[in-house]
Amino acid sequence: MNTLYYRVSTRTDFETAAREIFDLLLTNQNQFQNYPRFLHVEIDGHINDLGEFDDDMLKLQQEFGEDFLLQFFTKISFPLLTKKNPKKQINDIPNELKIYDLKQNSLLSELQIANYYNTEFILEKDVYRYLEKVANMLKKYEKLDSYKVNIEKENYDEFGLLMYWQSYMKDLIVELFNSFTNGNLISNAAMTRSLIECYVYVSIIKKERSPSLLQDWFLSNLINGTKRYDDNVREVLNINLKELYANYEDLQSRLKKGNTNNWLSTVITKKNITFKDACDYLNEDYLYKDFQEASCFVHGQDIKSKFGPFFSYSSIYGKLYTMMFYVFKSLNLFELSPELKGEIDNLEFELIILGEDYL
Repeated sequence: MNTLYYRVSTRTDFETAAREIFDLLLTNQNQFQNYPRFLHVEIDGHINDLGEFDDDMLKLQQEFGEDFLLQFFTKISFPLLTKKNPKKQINDIPNELKIYDLKQNSLLSELQIANYYNTEFILEKDVYRYLEKVANMLKKYEKLDSYKVNIEKENYDEFGLLMYWQSYMKDLIVELFNSFTNGNLISNAAMTRSLIECYVYVSIIKKERSPSLLQDWFLSNLINGTKRYDDNVREVLNINLKELYANYEDLQSRLKKGNTNNWLSTVITKKNITFKDACDYLNEDYLYKDFQEASCFVHGQDIKSKFGPFFSYSSIYGKLYTMMFYVFKSLNLFELSPELKGEIDNLEFELIILGEDYL
């Protein structure tokens, strides 16, 4: 009997391991046609906080190993299971392994273009371990009840508008994190810019705790956004707003002046309020500078983003640091459990320590 041995490293995901084991099977069949085969697999790491195998390795051992691979072997052995094939070993093996995402019924891997130059840094052992901790924290954050976090805590927010801010920022943070782990660093920098914008505006709202300021943000967007609507929608919207607000004409006149930041005019007394003005109002170090850096990847003519923006580990770590810095600041804008806040504090400290090896 031929024994095929495979070891899963801590950084190997399900699809990589499955394909490599399948290639091992094909090679063995080509070299030793129809010989009885025994597969022995060992797994390094891949243990979650509960001391159990993570989802990738559960799927590798049960769905892939027991449900699929066993038919091509006389016996298989994984850390979780050892099984003998109750039937005759099948030697008619497909030439290609296709892994489907059952939820979407599609081949996700065929849609992805790997960028190993950008993901090399992410696969460094200490970086990967750090990102794994961040992912676990964000999974917990995703489960937070946005209604309770906002409606019950912010008594100046009568209509629960902050709930929509938080919900959007939650989705943005998840996409932002995923873009980094997939090596989509240009998209990541552009989305970091969006997160900084959200952080600034929500910080001002939270600082002022003013019902009228929230109302101004809501109405300003509706009023100035009517240009994008057709005549019928615009007419219905204006009728409804007139019914809701007795002083609607005055509000409309005031909020149509200036630019899209005019809703801040009650707290920032300038005719045309810029985003820099909003950043300066918060008086936080590097806020607008970080925004400008991230904006390089949004503006097509910028030279800085064209000349090797990710030429070294230190430059990629810089993007990771900025991203995580504003992720943490954004998460802390809303109510958190002591446990989750403790995790975030630890991750902030670990991020700085990580930089000692890459700056």
